[in-house]
Amino acid sequence: MVGEIFSEDAKTKVRAWLMEDGWSLRQESGAQVAWVFVAEDRLHRKLVVGQNTGREDMLVIQGAVALDEEMTNRVEQLSEKQRNDFLWDLRFELVRTDLEFSGVQIPLKRVEVSERIFFDALTKDTFLQRASQVRKGVIIVQWMLARRFAQQPPKKELGFQR
Repeated sequence: MVGEIFSEDAKTKVRAWLMEDGWSLRQESGAQVAWVFVAEDRLHRKLVVGQNTGREDMLVIQGAVALDEEMTNRVEQLSEKQRNDFLWDLRFELVRTDLEFSGVQIPLKRVEVSERIFFDALTKDTFLQRASQVRKGVIIVQWMLARRFAQQPPKKELGFQR
């Protein structure tokens, strides 16, 4: 009973804070969640915020980068050394954020980053700071992929050989 009261209170606060901060919200349901929102910012980046059943004292804020088949193939086509270097660089960048993460492996299909927040620390400031950290973790993954694969080879007419 007490857990349900805390859960509803947290849900109400989170909804209000995200909406005040300019996020659009969609509530979803699932077998293992007490409640969950999919929040989307003005740039169409999404976070999932919710409370798992059996953990009435904790919220989870999660973001993910899902790679399409083309990008997954581009990663796999790197030489073994280039692929390993890229994955290690991505892991070290994510470790520096203090976020939990998963999926940094071959095949690289989906990288998830997340942050937990316990109810005894649930304030508007703390919640929005942690949501911002998760969003930055998503951006790190996106930017590292863009930096690695968006570079065009030098033009042959400039004297470079392939």
